[in-house]
Amino acid sequence: MDIKQLGYLGLSAREPDAFTTYATDILGMQRVAGEDDTTHFRIDDRHHRITVEASDRDGGAYYGWELADADALRAAMDELSDHGVIARQASQRELEIRRVAGMVHFLDPAGNRVELFHGATSGEGEFTSARDVERFITGELGLGHVVLASPDVSAQQRFYTDVLGFKISDTMRTPFQATFLHTNPRHHSIAFVDGPFFGIDQPFLHHFMLEVPDMDEVGRTYDLVLDREVPVTMTLGRHSNDQMFSFYAESPVGVHTEFGSGGVLIDDATWQVTEIPGPDLWGHRH
Repeated sequence: MDIKQLGYLGLSAREPDAFTTYATDILGMQRVAGEDDTTHFRIDDRHHRITVEASDRDGGAYYGWELADADALRAAMDELSDHGVIARQASQRELEIRRVAGMVHFLDPAGNRVELFHGATSGEGEFTSARDVERFITGELGLGHVVLASPDVSAQQRFYTDVLGFKISDTMRTPFQATFLHTNPRHHSIAFVDGPFFGIDQPFLHHFMLEVPDMDEVGRTYDLVLDREVPVTMTLGRHSNDQMFSFYAESPVGVHTEFGSGGVLIDDATWQVTEIPGPDLWGHRH
């Protein structure tokens, strides 16, 4: 299976208006009108990359992974069937909300909803930040990355590598178990961390990452977060594996946002998988 990128992210929100304010005024996304109880957010030439839907719960709802075309999606369905994974076709309404030509969905071993799609719709005109963010780093690298907490990191790694075709970037055993996976040159598009370490036995979306090209933009956004009294869950720092200079803030849906710059790109011809001794070179204090 040849997944190209993390195409989109779906979030559930008890207070979607609060997330809209956070996404636009703080993160600099562009709000796009949605359908029914949904709101979309744009960060590049795509119609949207993030969708928030009103719900009785907060957190991650679905994760959309892009394939090249309809033939690739059909081939992926055959591969899933060979592995005993039941994939269901999207409804017409789901296709309309996601603005894609085709999509199937299924659950991973932890119960996260995985969506494979093709034919994403472009947005109208150029991306216009709600504040002064010039651009986000997306393109062939995709939306950014997501980190999911799971009660069984090893099972998740096996499923995403053996069934979905992801490649291992790095692993970690202390202070908690983690595995980082890639599907394009971005160091990781998805990672899994040990949920029980965080005191939660159920799978949950720990954070999503947005990358900007300018280190100063990270600093300006950090100042804005402090000025607006948005909860900072990790201070400025640099990660040891993808070298991302970033900070973490808590969104109104309880999911953290990593806002960073300077992530490492992987060349599979030369990359060596290693076990990192810890997540940070410096900073990222809780």
